[in-house]
Amino acid sequence: MTEKEFAQNWVDKIKEKLKSFPDDFIGSAEYEEISLPGKILFLPPPFFDSYQITNELGETIFTTDDHFKAKYVLYANRLKPLQIKIPKEAMHVYETVRDYEKHLDSFLKEMEKEFKQNFPNSKGFKRNSIQVFNSLNLTRQ
Repeated sequence: MTEKEFAQNWVDKIKEKLKSFPDDFIGSAEYEEISLPGKILFLPPPFFDSYQITNELGETIFTTDDHFKAKYVLYANRLKPLQIKIPKEAMHVYETVRDYEKHLDSFLKEMEKEFKQNFPNSKGFKRNSIQVFNSLNLTRQ
């Protein structure tokens, strides 16, 4: 097996097991809906303790002082929806993001273990894991 085949195998595995964010994580919390542009979004470094989700032109789409709310919006935008549900309470936002990140981290841990078994002398895990996540339009902030 080549590293390229390894990456493709992991794209297929993750596609099969990946839960939908936020729907599979939000629970029964009260939420509000916010509109998104249906395009790729970015989370630049904070500016005076404010997180601004931007589009590819650098235009601000969403602003918050809560890091987890910013990550929530970024994760929820994976499939570029026009509307997302976001919990009203900060604790529910935090728990939803935390659970989703644990879900993603479980893939990374399993992938790294398998990579080391198959390619013990390779230093290419980071590159491969980035390639796999990019193929699925996944980010881990």
